[in-house]
Amino acid sequence: MAQNTLDMAMWTDALRAKFAPETTTSSPYTRAEFDQLLGSWSACVDQPAFVFAEELILAYPEAKIILVERDEEKWYKSFSETVIAGSASPAIPYAAVLSPEFLRQYAMQTDLMAWHVFGVTYPHGTRAFWDNGHFFDQWRENARATYRQHYENVKRLAPEDKLLMFDLEHGWEPLCKEVPNVPFPRVNETKIVQEKIQLYIAKSLRRAAVRIGSKVIPALVTLMAVGWYWSRR
Repeated sequence: MAQNTLDMAMWTDALRAKFAPETTTSSPYTRAEFDQLLGSWSACVDQPAFVFAEELILAYPEAKIILVERDEEKWYKSFSETVIAGSASPAIPYAAVLSPEFLRQYAMQTDLMAWHVFGVTYPHGTRAFWDNGHFFDQWRENARATYRQHYENVKRLAPEDKLLMFDLEHGWEPLCKEVPNVPFPRVNETKIVQEKIQLYIAKSLRRAAVRIGSKVIPALVTLMAVGWYWSRR
């Protein structure tokens, strides 16, 4: 998603159609829309895809579903230090204004998920320049309950023969008929996500600088040329 701004816009539209239909002309997404959004991929993970667990299970009854089991407190620590802390960056509101095609989409998605999935009621979200501390506090307070609810929902919705309850400690074997001859990847997820968020912000600001520069520099050159012309008369 982060590599394709069109995907970003479609995920935002999908969230609006689900949670704020008055803000879009789109209907709730079905297989036709998800095919357009996910057609080039063989799997989807993480947010915002997890929000559409029920829709995706109904749209793709043939799909296999992997529900990763994690210690709740370890998950909470990782989620709080990456997604929530990254979304609370003071650079996000500025980047959202300067980068409508990427960071604004990310911020809108984050706000919609926090309000409608995590039950945050505080109105000032990630795009607010001030007075949004309570938003992130409430998001943290509600995170564990939302985590448990999501697990129960997936287990309730997924056909038994399509669902794999997967523990990362078990490595490749539950996932593969033929076990790859490479170590199972184990990375510092918190550090990687933190770095990605900072990279997204930096890329968005750089795109904005290029876009603004492409308009301002020609205008300055034109102004200088006009000034030179009139000074020669």
